[in-house]
Amino acid sequence: MPRNYTMTTIKTLFAEASACAYPSCGEPLIFHDRGKATVVADIAHIRSETPGGPRHDPDYAGDVDGPDNLLLLCNKHHRPVDRHEVVYTIAELEGWKTAQRASAGAGTRVTESDIRAFARLSADEQKIIYDIARLSERVTRACRDAQGGMEMVRGQAEQARLESAYRSPPLWEVSEDGTRRYLNDQLQLPGIEQQKWNAKVRSAHVQEIPRVRQALNDLAEEVAVLRMISGPLAGAADVILAAAQRVAEAVGDAAQLDTAVGVLDIATANLWKVANGQED
Repeated sequence: MPRNYTMTTIKTLFAEASACAYPSCGEPLIFHDRGKATVVADIAHIRSETPGGPRHDPDYAGDVDGPDNLLLLCNKHHRPVDRHEVVYTIAELEGWKTAQRASAGAGTRVTESDIRAFARLSADEQKIIYDIARLSERVTRACRDAQGGMEMVRGQAEQARLESAYRSPPLWEVSEDGTRRYLNDQLQLPGIEQQKWNAKVRSAHVQEIPRVRQALNDLAEEVAVLRMISGPLAGAADVILAAAQRVAEAVGDAAQLDTAVGVLDIATANLWKVANGQED
């Protein structure tokens, strides 16, 4: 089921709780082990958000996904509360909620990634993340097109070199034991002709530069917007932008370009993980 909790709701829930809401349970909401902290709390609805769900109340005027209608429970107590709705009534769960708030003290400290693991992305965040992924792919396509054009010209230059070499008088290298080695296939084009081919290679790159720059500029704009509306995601988005710039710089060397594209793909996937609380 899609998550329907806002960042503010999740922050409020943990600020108002220090342990499982089940009476006398006392199970912490965070599990500490080997120097790592893991959120182990479950979010339970007092009134279900879906018709037919536990304690669904079509007349409830509040926000079913708001903090007033939600409890933090340990995994042990979440399932029975939802499975046996007749036993665990709305009135009783509201009493648990009141007690959980009263005993919260300073609440429970959780990280941004912990909160995002529970909260939904806003529509704006989701759209911008999709756009960043799309624009990253656009940068990659433009750079691969530039690389392809350069490789095509280089192939033509190599063909011209071979044809020129085979038209030349045969050249042989003779070793001391009389063994001969044919050298024509190593002959290079005359300097002026090679310069012409080098210019064509550069031209093939230059033709794609506007596309690459436009894609990078558009990507930079989306990253700037994400930085403005969701600061915690800015770091991961900035990594994408830097990786995309390295992709553009790698055009001209196929191996380096492949490596740079791989790094960009990983950075793009990581943004989605950070946005959903799977990575810090």
